[in-house]
Amino acid sequence: MKPKFLLSFCLLSISVTGFSTKWTIVNSGFTFSPSSVSISYGDSVDFSLASMHNALEVSEATWNANGNTALPGGFELPFGGGLVLPAQLPAGTHYYVCQPHASLGMKGIITVLSTNGIADFQPATHFSVYPNPTSGQLTIKTSTYIPGSEYRIIDLSGQQVANGLLNSNATHVDITPLSNGLYFIEIPGKRNQSLKLIKY
Repeated sequence: MKPKFLLSFCLLSISVTGFSTKWTIVNSGFTFSPSSVSISYGDSVDFSLASMHNALEVSEATWNANGNTALPGGFELPFGGGLVLPAQLPAGTHYYVCQPHASLGMKGIITVLSTNGIADFQPATHFSVYPNPTSGQLTIKTSTYIPGSEYRIIDLSGQQVANGLLNSNATHVDITPLSNGLYFIEIPGKRNQSLKLIKY
């Protein structure tokens, strides 16, 4: 019975991960190619760039102004590029630039679609997290309280590192045991929302 269970589990794991796609973005001179991509939630993006270019996530306002100020909690790749993991790409629109060449208009957009094909979605319960960044104590504030609702904290590798139940509209959470770095907080539901969290 055990071998059958293990085989079924392995096949299920393969079928689930088989739906993820790794997209590649390169540079053509001082432009990203493609400069705009739409990907699915759970996909990763590999930047294969010349050694003089990097990729830095910025706000929409910074992107529109051809600026190069980093978005707090956004992805940041070194010169030559690298891989942006799914945990760094929650559903929605991600604006990025080449930091030294943003003023020349070297920029791009990654649109991450949810599983239902909607780019900028919100869950049935809107929520916010504060303070952010935090050294260990935070509050998850929800627009409505639904008994039994759960929160999850995900690290950059996509692994769940903490979870718990929301106990009111303002649930206090201690993340002191977690290492310093970037995380994502999710409240699972029909429409998943993910917020970036910085622990210092």
